[in-house]
Amino acid sequence: VAEAGSWAILDANGEALTTWEGLRSEAAMLRVHQTDAGGSSWAAEFGAVAVNDLFEWRKASDCWVRYRVADAPMRPASDASGRWEFPIEWMTYAYTGAGCAGAVGAGTVLRVDEEPANIQSPHTASPVRHGPWLMHRPQANRSVFEQRRNYWPTKALLDGVQINPGDELAPPEGVRTNNLTEARKMQFWRDPVLPAGVTFSEAESGLETSPDYGYCAKYTGSMAVKVCVYFSYERPHYRTVYFPGAVQEALVIDKFPSLVRYSAPGPLYSPYFSPSVWIFDTDTGLMYHVSARYSGAEVDTIIEIARSLMHPKNS
Repeated sequence: VAEAGSWAILDANGEALTTWEGLRSEAAMLRVHQTDAGGSSWAAEFGAVAVNDLFEWRKASDCWVRYRVADAPMRPASDASGRWEFPIEWMTYAYTGAGCAGAVGAGTVLRVDEEPANIQSPHTASPVRHGPWLMHRPQANRSVFEQRRNYWPTKALLDGVQINPGDELAPPEGVRTNNLTEARKMQFWRDPVLPAGVTFSEAESGLETSPDYGYCAKYTGSMAVKVCVYFSYERPHYRTVYFPGAVQEALVIDKFPSLVRYSAPGPLYSPYFSPSVWIFDTDTGLMYHVSARYSGAEVDTIIEIARSLMHPKNS
């Protein structure tokens, strides 16, 4: 990146990535010349970039990669050939567009979108990978109602793999209890910070209705909430975006890929879905899932409960 207007995305070894597959999975550093092709400095724009900012490298609506700035940007030397470096990691991408596989090509024109909007399920144009999830529409079945809808073919989906949780992590024994002291012995237990008047009701682990590695707990009172913490071993986890009456939104919470689901606006659907949030901790592989048990709960309240699980005061 020695010429004005030039740039490169590098892997962890400092090698330039030249394939779409590499850009989607191995990106570790964005290196950009400090001036554009016309010789104008971008010091003000680059200097405003901060940790956890998002930007998107886009070719088309169905071919792009969204990155998170993972560490403080490194400023260039003062000489004319100086370059900025931004530590990055992939967060979200679309991959089914024409020419979105194999070599990117030296002449490929890409557009940068800083602070891109959150992705919402009614507006997704193609399958989207977001953290551990693959947001998609399921294949049409024989129902006339289903066939009217524009479903994406199964062949467009990525192959799934299962992540080994490690020999030290065994599936928990089946337990259901309304004793909080006993519940706190469960795998990955966290005490959530809850609104006033909400108290522990029961918890279960190792049962058919609970995760393979982790637990789910119910809280009741001024509002009813279900909390689950578990090791998420599916990559990607397929997530249909067609859910009548619901909006599913991909966003980033505390640097981690997250999903929220809530009722679509309007009188027809507004009481239908209670809000839910999933936050995936990429450092530990743990999923934090919180759902309200009634439709009047605020999405922000559910998000804050989930965040409190990630920063427990009791551990």
